[in-house]
Amino acid sequence: MKSYHKLVWKLIDREISDQEFQELQLKLSENHDLRAYYQQCLETESTLANRHNTPFLSFANERSSAGSNKFTSFNSYIGWAAAVIVLFITFFYNFSQPQAKLVASKNADWRGLAVEVGELLPNEMLHLKNGAIEIDFPSNTKVVVESPSYFQITGDSSMIIAKGSLTATHNGKPGEFSIETPVGSIIDLGTQFGVFVDHGHEESTVITKVFEGNIKFQSMDGNKQFFNEGESAIIRGTSKGNEIRISSNHPYAQLNACPTIDDYSRKPAKVVHSLYGKETQEDSEKKLNTFDAVELMLQENLSAQINYSMVKGIAGAIDKKVQILSLAQSQYSTKENITFAEAAMPEIEAMGESIVDSYVQFQKIRFWEACQTAEIIWDEVKDQNGKVTHRTPYAQRLKQPKQGNRLLVNLEKIRQWVTDIHVIHQDKGMGWASKFACPEDGKSIFDKRNKNLLAISYAIDSIKSNVD
Repeated sequence: MKSYHKLVWKLIDREISDQEFQELQLKLSENHDLRAYYQQCLETESTLANRHNTPFLSFANERSSAGSNKFTSFNSYIGWAAAVIVLFITFFYNFSQPQAKLVASKNADWRGLAVEVGELLPNEMLHLKNGAIEIDFPSNTKVVVESPSYFQITGDSSMIIAKGSLTATHNGKPGEFSIETPVGSIIDLGTQFGVFVDHGHEESTVITKVFEGNIKFQSMDGNKQFFNEGESAIIRGTSKGNEIRISSNHPYAQLNACPTIDDYSRKPAKVVHSLYGKETQEDSEKKLNTFDAVELMLQENLSAQINYSMVKGIAGAIDKKVQILSLAQSQYSTKENITFAEAAMPEIEAMGESIVDSYVQFQKIRFWEACQTAEIIWDEVKDQNGKVTHRTPYAQRLKQPKQGNRLLVNLEKIRQWVTDIHVIHQDKGMGWASKFACPEDGKSIFDKRNKNLLAISYAIDSIKSNVD
């Protein structure tokens, strides 16, 4: 690998020094081939980052016969790669400079090319690693992009979302603003809507919800479907023009496609306010309340700090998915005597399997890593006028543990959901869970789920007893 190619990857991985950055910046401005290589690396990094992030967006597919496993595996890879290839090609079109402007940002952390507030966004693929931004389009459209996201502005009234989530508010002419996704186009008809994009091994998944007005979805093969206010959908497929599957108002699709819409889209002043570095009393209190007592206690133990950070990351990922399904459950109304567990069976089964087949050995996680066993107490020092001059934090153990990062309580919630399905399966007979109503096939599914339940229970019990 050439030296400048190595610097490109160091830049993407945020391991580049200031001197190396200046050197690479100069070389990029001079060398078209290196710029093309940089764009390719960004897309590759985006793809690899998403290959294992979709256990809760993977729905049950048709099972293949044993004799066609190799053929199916190859086609699965092609289907998964197709979405990335089309987006990759699209990113290299020579668009004219769009007039979309970055008008606000909050804690924006860019990878690669960065954009400052007040600047026009380039027609290059951008990677927002952390934070959120607000974009104004000439089409009288505001878009809030939430990290982590890969996106590209392709015109004065269009953009591509390769991965991540956004909320669009369009007050211009109906049909003027559009968003390209790996499975097709979403065309705004004068409304506010959210979009979430993720990639699996075999296909891409797009979740969209209309908050106001309506939108039109148009797949690669030209098929169209309209969604009205309050409606949501899960759209799955590839960009090769293969069959696109749409699940309208599915229980899992009852999510707020951009979880921070209230913070960012409907309160843009709050974003702008933080831009100037001002901090309200409320913001200050939030920082104090989110101070982690465990991290304070581990400040002399680097190894434990690293392990705890990884556990927190895992806990956050699981909590996000559990909260989505919990919201769907709270909004679900039984129809034709179909319970929520039956309606959401593929997602619940996927959650259970993700715990059992995970890279993580949950049984090794310690009790204090999976819930809150201590809290921060602030020792305040005041001046003669009673004004607090500084605070010193220290950790105090709780007599009764709290949910904390919710890892333990979420594992128990997942176990309960899987148990609900298991009981229904037992009551309705072994053929109930089989696509072919075959008792033998259903019995195999039942036995596998039973093993999963035992494994989840073992993980929970191990965490509760691992109190060192």
